[in-house]
Parts: sequence; structure tokens; C-alpha cells
Amino acid sequence: MKRKALGAVIAQAAQAGIGLLLQILVARLLGIEEYGRFAILYGVVIVATAVVTGLVGDSLVVLERSQRAIRAGLELMLLITSVLLAVGSFLIAWLTGFSDVLESALFALALAAFAVEEIVRRMLIAHLSFVRTALTDLAGFVVALAVILTVHVTGTLTLAAFLGGIAAGQVAAAFFGWRLMPRSERHLVGLRGADLAAVWRYGMWRGLQQVLRPSLFTVLRLLVLAGAGLTAVGLLEAARTYTSPLILVISGLSSFLFVRFADQHKAGAGGSVREADRVVLFLLLGTVLMSVAAVVLIPWVSPLLFDVQVDPLAVIAWLAYGMSVAIVTPYGALGAVGGRQIAVFVIRLSDTILAIAAAVVMIALGAEASTLPFALAVASMLGGLGLRALVVSRGRPERPAP
Repeated sequence: MKRKALGAVIAQAAQAGIGLLLQILVARLLGIEEYGRFAILYGVVIVATAVVTGLVGDSLVVLERSQRAIRAGLELMLLITSVLLAVGSFLIAWLTGFSDVLESALFALALAAFAVEEIVRRMLIAHLSFVRTALTDLAGFVVALAVILTVHVTGTLTLAAFLGGIAAGQVAAAFFGWRLMPRSERHLVGLRGADLAAVWRYGMWRGLQQVLRPSLFTVLRLLVLAGAGLTAVGLLEAARTYTSPLILVISGLSSFLFVRFADQHKAGAGGSVREADRVVLFLLLGTVLMSVAAVVLIPWVSPLLFDVQVDPLAVIAWLAYGMSVAIVTPYGALGAVGGRQIAVFVIRLSDTILAIAAAVVMIALGAEASTLPFALAVASMLGGLGLRALVVSRGRPERPAP
């Protein structure tokens, strides 16, 4: 178990590290204002990917994808959601004037490629193939970096070029990861007879839950943009990116726990609340140690990464939010695989709304942008306590998805 958990962290580290490197490249090569604009677009991509992860990725782990109708339903759901999200994102970015036509088109292409590659990753994770998952992400990064550096050397580097490079990298990663999947998973079935309803019944709630955290970040960026401008967005995002190694460890263990709890549930053995408690304690201890190191290294590391020194208060605020995530994720995974995905979503929606409301109030009162993540942390911790109460309750659970 420990080796698989470490593999999950490594796989998540590869994905998050690649995202971190791409954001550092944008900040250093295009400037902090363009980085703020990239952060908003990239945030939308993460939101869309989260929708697909919940609808399709979590469903393929929990449902019996060996059944032809279920497999066809998963394929059809991926096709529908990726196309709709890409088209919608293109229209919003273009019609609002946030991006021109070319940039909006490359943005939509990158979004769709991210969605498909994420499902390839989830299929590998479902087989606990974490090393292959990391290799998939690295292959995509090499392609993206090659495109970006080629444009930088031979022409004028723009945000559109970054988006195009990311799209190319995700397409390459999806193909590479597909080749690494077990042969039994590599085939596609016809869409006739697809059981879209079964996928929707389970995946809808997971998709809604997965989208809450990236949506919260996107709303926060927009609030800061309206109140303080693109530079403030870039600085706040730089502080969040600086603390991202903490979140990647938590996310990696969360992916492992979700698969582990799902396998236990299929075998007729419910997940252990005691096991979730041990994971939370481990994550909290690790969070404290990593937070101390992150704060001490700010004067040396942040100028090297972003060409500016991040606000220490913003870093501490994001670290506090990371601690809250450590409380939330294990209990959320345990509740979701046990058929309580609706209740888990309601709790997470409640703490998300509370976080947004608190951030709005703080901005109205003139609070600095660097303090806003504290509001997110408090609301998230309350949600984590609610999720633990849910999984330890003796009430009758909701009927699991078939």
C-alpha cells in the first residue's frame, strides 16, 4: 500500500510540476500581467477538466466498465462533454473580447485535449499504474516545451503560442498514454446502446463536486481582477503556484485513496474511517513541515521562479488552504465511493459558497488580495469536518450507483 501511495504522489507530482513549469515560463517570458491573463484561461481549462474527471474519470473507476453498454456510455459522455466545453469556452473568450479569434481557438483546442488526456490518465490510475501515468505527463510536456521554445527562438512568443504548445503536448500525451494502457483497455466500442444514464447518475454528482475547487479559484481570480487588476491576479496566482507542491501531495494521495476505497466497496468491504483519519493526520503533519520550509525559502526561491518576490502573507494564506484540503479529501473520497456522492457534493457546495461569500465581504471591506485565501481555508475546514461527520454517521447511506 505504501509503495502504491508513493507512486500516486509521484504521478501527481509529475502533473503538477509540469503545470508549475509552464506557469513559470509564462511569468518569466511574457511578464506578470500576461501571466495573470494566462492564469484565468488556464483556470477555466482546469475547471473543464474537472468536469470531465468527475463525469467520466470517477465513473470508470466505480462502474463496471467491462460491460459494453457502460463502456460505450463512458465514451459518449467524454465526446459530448469535451466538445460542448471546448465550443462554449471558445465563444465566451472570443465574444467577451478577452482573447482574439486565434487565441480563443487554441484555448478551446487545449481544453479539449486536456479533457481527453485526463481520461487516459484516469484509466492508468484505475490500474494503479502511477509510473506510466507520470511518463504520460512527461511525454506531453516535452512536446509542449519543444513547440514553445521553437516559437520563442524563431519568432515572437505570445500567449497564443503557449496555448498551442500546450494543446500539442496534451494530444501527444493522450496518444502515448493510450499505448501504455493494458491491451484489454485499449479498445473502443461502438456508441450504439450506450448506457449514458448510468454514467450520468453517478458521474453528475462527482463532476459537480470536482468542479467546485477550480471554480472557486477562478471566481477568486475574477474578483481580484475586478478589484485590483491583472497584476494583483498574477501576484496572488504566483503565491498559489509557489505552494502547489503541497497540494500535489494531497491530490496524489486522494487519487490513490479513491481507487482503493472503490476497490474495497466492489469487494463488499466498506472503506475504513480509521484509515481516513490516519491519512488526515499524516497529511497535516506533512503540511506543517512543508509550510515551514516554503516560508523560509521565499526570499531565494520565488525571485528565481517568477522574477518577483511573492507576498509572504499570501503564501501563508495558501498554505493554510492546503491544510484544509488535507482534511477534506480523504473523507470526501470515502463518502463518494460508498454511494453518498450527493451528500458529499452538498457539503462541498456549501463550503464553496461560504468561501465565495467571505471573499466578497473581505474585498468590500478593503482587505488585501493576499489575505483572501484565509477565507477559503476556513470554509474548507468546516466542510472537512462536515464530511467526517457524514462518513461516521450510522444513517442509512444513499443507494450506490449500479
